[in-house]
Amino acid sequence: MSVEIIVRETKTGLEIISGRRRLDALLALRDEVVVMSPGIGEVVIARLPDGRLQASANPEHVALFRQPELGTKKTFA
Repeated sequence: MSVEIIVRETKTGLEIISGRRRLDALLALRDEVVVMSPGIGEVVIARLPDGRLQASANPEHVALFRQPELGTKKTFA
């Protein structure tokens, strides 16, 4: 599943410009999601226990939380 969320960098972090409804739907299934944002690239967004969102464009964070695409499961059979 791929979703595009448009965010912009501000002095205090990242602000969601569009795609909030799709992001909320993804975060209902998982606590952390990786999304693509034009101009910034891949971003991991996490819902904190108090309900706030935190985002990071750090490639190490993105790799840590990347979910495998559906249909690409590897089996040991």
